[in-house]
Formats: sequence, C-alpha cells, structure tokens
Amino acid sequence: MVKTLDARTSLGSNGVTPLNVPLPANTPTLVGIVGLNIVNPGTVIRTQFNGTYRISVANLSSVPSSVQFQIYRGSTNTGTPIYVVSQPVFPSAGSIMASFEGSDFNVPAPPSGQLIYSCYVTYIPAGTDQATRVGPECFNAVVYSDD
Repeated sequence: MVKTLDARTSLGSNGVTPLNVPLPANTPTLVGIVGLNIVNPGTVIRTQFNGTYRISVANLSSVPSSVQFQIYRGSTNTGTPIYVVSQPVFPSAGSIMASFEGSDFNVPAPPSGQLIYSCYVTYIPAGTDQATRVGPECFNAVVYSDD
C-alpha cells in the first residue's frame, strides 16, 4: 500500500501579471524550491515533481537557443542534479511554455525530516538573444512511501 507523505507547490507567478524578470545567459537561476515533510516514512520513498515556466525571448539568432531545467535534491545546485531536461527555443518563437515531469526513486530518508527539492533554469543563447521570465511559473512535488 502507498501512502502520501506530503505535497508542496512553489508558485512564482500565476501568469495573470507578467513577472518580466531577466534570465541571465548561461547562469543557473533558482526558480522554485519546496520542502516536503517526511514523517514515519515506509521502506521506499519516492517523489514525483512537475513544473511549468513561460519564458520570452528577444533578438533570436538564426540558430535555436535552449532552456535547461535542472532539479536537485537539496536547496542548492552544488550537487549532481537528479533530473535534467532541455527545450529548444526556435528563432520563429517569441516565447515558450516549458513543462516537465519527473521522479526521484528510492530516496534516502532525511535525518532532519524534511526533503528539499530545488528547480533551476539555465538559458543557453545561440547568439546575443536575451530571455525574460514572464510566467506562469510553478514547481510542484509530492512524496510517497510504501506502508
């Protein structure tokens, strides 16, 4: 039997009012973080996460740029990411809506009782193009264990 331990959302923007936050080129930027409470977990802990981010791009070159999302177990990006996904940004697009889903299986129980996941985005331009976070932005995580 599976039991849900906790579920959290990091909401940067609901998309109603644009964020208009510049996204630096080639620099991992924290865009979401959640702390999940782990109380009396079973033997196998697993986390499912997803996110949606809209990014506007200006001055695109003729070669596609890309946006890379990295999910880390922990509050910083100093370790190895547990999940990485990239999405191209084609010259014909003015903005992209990037979404992802992933999971982390057989997670060790944290001694503190809190399991933290952080979401970083890196904009990788092909030229002098510039990116802006406009929203919506959300990062969600749910943690489960076996009874």
